[in-house]
Amino acid sequence: MKKMILVGIVISFMSFATVSLAGTVGNIAETQGGLGKFSLGIEYDGVFDRDLDFDSGSHSINIPVSESEPIPDPGESIKDAEFESNRIFAKGTLGLHPNFDIFVKLGAADADTEFKTVGAGASEKTEFDGDWDFAWGIGAKAKLYESSSGIRIMADAQYLWCEVDGDVDIDGKDLAENYKEELLYEGATSATISYDAEAEIQEWQVALYVNKTIGMFSPYAGVKYSDIDAEFDADIDGRITVPVGAAIIIGSPYSAKIETNFEADDNFGVFLGTDIYVIPDILSFNIEGRFVDETALTLGLNWKF
Repeated sequence: MKKMILVGIVISFMSFATVSLAGTVGNIAETQGGLGKFSLGIEYDGVFDRDLDFDSGSHSINIPVSESEPIPDPGESIKDAEFESNRIFAKGTLGLHPNFDIFVKLGAADADTEFKTVGAGASEKTEFDGDWDFAWGIGAKAKLYESSSGIRIMADAQYLWCEVDGDVDIDGKDLAENYKEELLYEGATSATISYDAEAEIQEWQVALYVNKTIGMFSPYAGVKYSDIDAEFDADIDGRITVPVGAAIIIGSPYSAKIETNFEADDNFGVFLGTDIYVIPDILSFNIEGRFVDETALTLGLNWKF
């Protein structure tokens, strides 16, 4: 059953990587400037590359004898994990003080992911094709200091959450087909398999940056720290025909459950961007790039009321 454990690693990792959310710092970089002032915005966030680390996991099966083993097996490892993701958010920001805002993000996310599982001289490539799923976030922004020349020191903190469903391929074959092949290899004469996979992703991020308004531009740059907690569950169900002695059991129930946790490979990153005011102090366009811990680009629009 070692290959079944390997399959478990594959699907759990890929589902986590599906939406490893990271927060846009700008759009807008400044605070609203007063109690009750607010703005509404929309942003597209594209993550082109981010690396992740496997933390812990377990895999249990019932065919019908129950057994459970940790993920991964001794001598096995997960390597070269990469993913791409697209997210669209609507963002509402409310000023509580001239130097302090709170905001909420509502939207959706998808992702494509791949990685390799290596062990005993063999390697398997796994690809995850994620669906669009609901995502949300909350956060706060504060102006810590502003010089007489208009240079601001800003801080941003936010929490993001998402659940993602999707399809998994292992070396070009669907996860259910991989389970079926392994069951037949283990002695079943026929098998019908289906699965439901879900990843719950939580991310915390804090950022410190410098910002200044120069004409219609409001550029900013800084550093950030982010941490990710990803809990993944996959439920595999089906029925198999198995020989038991001289008899054959038809339609014997089969089930498996995978539970895993993942974390970010890199926690520290840098970012830079600018707000461009199309209508001064009202309508702005934002562009932002994030590097080191991830390679990402954000485009946004924001309307201040």
